[in-house]
Amino acid sequence: MKKLLHLVFLSALLSLSASGQQAPADLILLNGKVFTADSAKPSAEAVAIRGERIIAVGTSAEIEKLAEARTRRIDLQGRVVTPGFNDAHIHFGADPQGFNLQFKTLEPSWEETSAAIEAAAKHAPTGTWLFGFVGANVVLNEQVIRFALDRVAPDHPVLLRSYYGHGYIVNSRAMPLLRIAEEEPDPTGGHFERVAGSKKINGRLWEYADWRLSRVLSEMVSDEETVKQMRQMADEAIRYGITSLQMFSTLAVERFARLLVKADLPVRVHARPFALTSAKGRDLNEFRGLAELRFPNSMVSASGIKWVLDGTPYEHGAALRRDYNDNPGRRGKLNFPESETAVIIKESLDFKQPLLAHCAGDKCAESVFNALESYGTRVDWKSKRVRIEHGDGVINDLIPRARKLGVVVVQNPIHFSEPDLFHRRWGTDMQPLRSLIEAGVPVALGSDGPMNPFLNIMFATIHPSNPKEAITREQAVKVYTYGSAFAEFAENEKGTIAPGKLADLVVLSQDIFAAPVPELLKTRSVLTIVGGKVIYDAKTLK
Repeated sequence: MKKLLHLVFLSALLSLSASGQQAPADLILLNGKVFTADSAKPSAEAVAIRGERIIAVGTSAEIEKLAEARTRRIDLQGRVVTPGFNDAHIHFGADPQGFNLQFKTLEPSWEETSAAIEAAAKHAPTGTWLFGFVGANVVLNEQVIRFALDRVAPDHPVLLRSYYGHGYIVNSRAMPLLRIAEEEPDPTGGHFERVAGSKKINGRLWEYADWRLSRVLSEMVSDEETVKQMRQMADEAIRYGITSLQMFSTLAVERFARLLVKADLPVRVHARPFALTSAKGRDLNEFRGLAELRFPNSMVSASGIKWVLDGTPYEHGAALRRDYNDNPGRRGKLNFPESETAVIIKESLDFKQPLLAHCAGDKCAESVFNALESYGTRVDWKSKRVRIEHGDGVINDLIPRARKLGVVVVQNPIHFSEPDLFHRRWGTDMQPLRSLIEAGVPVALGSDGPMNPFLNIMFATIHPSNPKEAITREQAVKVYTYGSAFAEFAENEKGTIAPGKLADLVVLSQDIFAAPVPELLKTRSVLTIVGGKVIYDAKTLK
């Protein structure tokens, strides 16, 4: 339907042009450096907007002709304009009220962590949640179990989470609040560590055992508080020039989407279901009613089926085709058997939903490609937009297979920022980007962490983990806009600055194509426009 409406709009626009009539603009942006992300017309000086759509792109003189007395004119004063950024992979979670531990780095030691917990427990009222984000130093330390946390905070529920999302540690006070029994059975695709020689849980949780816990936490948070946190997130997004968010959440998708509509955010949000599992298997209930989730007159949509098929290299969890360099004999593992991957793919077809598969390792990506290829020519996978989220292992022989299948790879350049750790784990040939683009594989960018798109553009263009895979800034912006729109079937509606497209664009505080690398991080939006409406104005333009 959206594609049909877009074609109708373009037909009307062309008809007006052919008859010599020019629709007057509501808003024109003049005297800028417009990066359109449209290969047919890569650059321009000015843009004309009428209603929610772009009606013309060209020189300032050409666009000025589309103005009338009521038209708002904005002089860009030479500033750079790009399509609004579209974060293709970002998470939203809501925690109940508690105390958040603060550390100097992402990788605090256990000594620093335990001291912070003990200090917080002395001051926080009894029963207050103590939350902390830690790194591999703590999560992989097998001495850090529930009983160690009990000793420093016996009267407070404690939850330590890896900042990269895979691996949690809870204490005894937290377990009943999180509905974890002393001998809780392992969920499909995840596990609890046990006290040696028993079934008793020691407080260390992995993969799908983590994310059910997160769902329970989100259910403790009121709708009103959740909406407040959504609005805070959107406020940050528009100041960066992000106009679309493709968001994964630990909330049940129906509640998540309903609250997004209630929040009435100024940005477009594509809610991506994050299904859970139990000891009985994978839970498909959230997918059954997904096709019925429609939100007219809002900027909220919901679709997709996401499964996390392996872990990450941080905890040696990404499934590899060879041993980890620093852990001979270990190759990570798939969260589900390869036969189950085939079932997951069939379900995506049955539910008529695109599959979004978390695959960090090359073994994981290979398992998905094997299952897709087993259909032969019976399924046009290019039209299904199967996504490999992270895609660090889509390398070497897997790249031409990805291209032939039409698989979309969503990369997260923030992951390129720890070369020492990644090189220790799996060497220097992982985390592709340039080779994917040059091979014709559709690529999108998402933050999967700090929302700042200019941080991710910086890492995409220097790629400290694999410098030969670095791309140009122009390429980075294109995959952050058009590429991300393509990944959600929205390339006919947004992602480029072109006549007929939604007027989602951003005016930047500096020229990101010329600024020195360290200066990129300082970039902000001075004007963010969504659907032709100015939703953020730093008051630097007239």
